[in-house]
Amino acid sequence: MRTTKNRNLLVLVAVAALAVSALTACSSEEGTEETTTTTAAAETTIVVTAAAAATTTAAGSQSGSATNATPPSPEELKGGLFVNLSTDDMDTAAMAIGFATKVMANTGKPATIFLNVYGARLADINIPQNVHVSGSTLQEMLGMFMDAGGTVLLCPVCMKNVAGLNESEILPGLIMGKPEYVYAAMFAEDVTVLSYGGR
Repeated sequence: MRTTKNRNLLVLVAVAALAVSALTACSSEEGTEETTTTTAAAETTIVVTAAAAATTTAAGSQSGSATNATPPSPEELKGGLFVNLSTDDMDTAAMAIGFATKVMANTGKPATIFLNVYGARLADINIPQNVHVSGSTLQEMLGMFMDAGGTVLLCPVCMKNVAGLNESEILPGLIMGKPEYVYAAMFAEDVTVLSYGGR
């Protein structure tokens, strides 16, 4: 019985992956369409949106572009927030991203999120994303954070060694966290550093 349920779950995951491929090929007019697959046995919800598929296409077409981007200067980050995010736990990561986004919106101060250790897995465009109770996936939250002016640095060592990713598989807009970029953001004048971790 358990084997049958596991096979059914694998079939549903495969169907979700095919849905991503189909949605990627669709036109941008389908930006609001959403497909949700729920399996009661595993209590897993896989949500694929056309917008996420478009993000996947964009990321694939911008392979390696993240390494060419540069973060704000230490002067621009003065008095801001540096969030060290080292977990892919949904609630912890959502709290970190949401808090950083609200700090920018409510104070006008700059914010940087550093994805490292297990947090590097949040950069993966290829995995199905669960929806947080806020109504967004963690990747969508990262996108909103960057759209609001936030900077997301990705640890290149963790990207490869922990998340098993290469540059063509990461969210567009992320910046490779070279040591000089991380140090500049973390040690900019009057920066507050917060760390979110755990498993």
